[in-house]
Amino acid sequence: MRLVVLAFLMSLSTGAFGEISDNRLRVLLNICDAAQKSADSGTVRNIASQIQSTKLPENEQLAASFEKCLYTAFGETTKKPNVNQLIEEVENTYSKLEADCRALLRVGPEIAIAHPICKPVLIKP
Repeated sequence: MRLVVLAFLMSLSTGAFGEISDNRLRVLLNICDAAQKSADSGTVRNIASQIQSTKLPENEQLAASFEKCLYTAFGETTKKPNVNQLIEEVENTYSKLEADCRALLRVGPEIAIAHPICKPVLIKP
């Protein structure tokens, strides 16, 4: 019960100031950890909803607690993909596709030209 009251008081001040300070985040994560140990899922979800818009802490121990709290509250969390890595993956995949389509063109030209994926790759200007 004390955890719920403390979490409620923390939520009032957190919303007023926007970004969570490291000390406040540390306190919230300690509360979340205690709530997890006592199987208090309501408090875990409350704390997780307060910290979910906060960026991942640089401290490895805090980051692990942060992710554990979010995972316990909401299940699997999706991380935003890195745009540069995605672009690189798309370019690598396209290069591999182009090479495979050219190999298909050498082995079976009629099939390669008629194939719905290889046709635009091979005929591109």
